[in-house]
Amino acid sequence: MKKIIGIIAIVAGLSLLSAFVVPGLADMLQSKKAAKHVLENLKEQNYEAAFDGIHFYDVASDLSPTIPYGEAKEIWSKRVQSLKENGTYLVDYKNLYMELDDTYPTGKVDLVMMINGKKKYLEDVSLWFGFQDRKWGLGNLQYFINTDQEEDWEKALSGNVAKAKE
Repeated sequence: MKKIIGIIAIVAGLSLLSAFVVPGLADMLQSKKAAKHVLENLKEQNYEAAFDGIHFYDVASDLSPTIPYGEAKEIWSKRVQSLKENGTYLVDYKNLYMELDDTYPTGKVDLVMMINGKKKYLEDVSLWFGFQDRKWGLGNLQYFINTDQEEDWEKALSGNVAKAKE
């Protein structure tokens, strides 16, 4: 009888782990992989390849996009290329850290950026991820300094590919 209760307890424990821990761990690992993919390709200036790890949106970040993937990729890649031509681009990144916030993956990273031709070290840049087509993608990078205004590089690297209103 004690063996049966022990086996039931072990099975129940494993079931709880697989139901709550494993899915969150998989989400965290998938989002870290997406962030690394984007950051590595941005560093190497492979903008079209970097887009493969981006969660893109055009209406709202939690709604399916209304524009096709190829068009979104072109918009994003041109925007990031334009930023580079104006002297702002990623040089390197360090200390990529992921965690779960109520089962939702979030992260932080330190970036070495050229911003308008000046090298800057940005600590604790927040990473936001979106889920689309059964995978996590990097949706936004946010550097919270003493301003509520979004920096040009944050806008350019975000997954927001909405067309400007005319």
